Amino acid sequence: MAYYFHRATTIGLPSNLMVVPATQLTMPAAAAAVALGYISPWLAKVPVLLTAVALHVITRTVRGLGTLRLADLRVAMPSAVMITLAAGALVLAMYTARRRASIAALGLAAILAASLVLTFDPVTPRLHPGVLEMTSIDVGEGDSTLLITPQGRTLLIDAGGPIGPSGSQLDFGEDVVSPYLWTRGISRLDAVAITHGHSDHIGGMIAVLKNFRPKELWVGLLPPSRALESVISTAETLGIKVVRHWEGDQFDFGGATVDVLFPPHDWPVGSRPTNNDSMVLRVSFGNSAVLLEGDAEKQVERRVTALHHPSANLVKVGHHGSANATTQELVDSAKPEFAIISVGSGNSFGLPRIEILGRLANAGTRVYRTDVDGAVTFYLDGHSVTPSVAALHPQQ
Repeated sequence: MAYYFHRATTIGLPSNLMVVPATQLTMPAAAAAVALGYISPWLAKVPVLLTAVALHVITRTVRGLGTLRLADLRVAMPSAVMITLAAGALVLAMYTARRRASIAALGLAAILAASLVLTFDPVTPRLHPGVLEMTSIDVGEGDSTLLITPQGRTLLIDAGGPIGPSGSQLDFGEDVVSPYLWTRGISRLDAVAITHGHSDHIGGMIAVLKNFRPKELWVGLLPPSRALESVISTAETLGIKVVRHWEGDQFDFGGATVDVLFPPHDWPVGSRPTNNDSMVLRVSFGNSAVLLEGDAEKQVERRVTALHHPSANLVKVGHHGSANATTQELVDSAKPEFAIISVGSGNSFGLPRIEILGRLANAGTRVYRTDVDGAVTFYLDGHSVTPSVAALHPQQ
């Protein structure tokens, strides 16, 4: 369960201690009720009553224990050593099961110890200390970006999601983003951020909030939107602090400096979410920096360029490489050595646009794409940027 589903089944044993005896009563009582019903309904009432009591015990046990926070603990990928020890504990329990009670208890104690460690012992995250890491997670035609600071603090920006209101059977937060984080040994996030309210950016956010219980949720503009309201409501229910960020905010985040370049306080809020609601962040470490645009289009890019003149070694290309973003002004200001485009394979929008790829190529920018390269990670060491593709192996 921990390896494949990242779940700790903490209530399995206590619930079975209640449910199994009740089930043992249910089956014969139900059979007796049916048999006696052919003779007399009055005779069948006692086994029917026993069956009903047993069923109530089963359903109330499942409902009662299932609502506990402890019943749905999510865990990161166990280490190979922990998996080996847990498997050894299981083998030991099987071997000692038919021995005398004191020996059998030793096997059960080994299983209990392994279970407790799998559940409550935090896995050491697989990080690269002393560098600023940015990973563009492959969520198809959407956005999800993981930042890990030099001091090991974690920030997830957006969480993917389906395109448009039609929805999808795939929960991008539960089925794509969360497994990636768990595989990295990450069980908690320090913060998550929403760039704007489109479904391909926030559709998976509720699952991420529930699975990783971040300390803060960063938001900018909040136009009327049921999806946005649902995310914020979930955060408040879980005790996550909702923080509004505005243009001009600058703060240290785990050894990296975060500059909020958009939106300003006085930016007009429309009647529904738009691309130009996007929060634009520049995160720097030493002399290296990454510019994160969300889906910001030309209007926002030109404002950001004119007011802030951002430079960046790495740019997360705006709006998935659409022609209405990545202006020449932004490219000239940032002068990026690398760019990453989060885009779906074979998407119907024809993204990334050839003119955007040409503009970046003319600037000498090396472009990576999630539809071609999968999840791509960049390491900013304060002086330079090192790209990494395919299970974090540095590309030669």
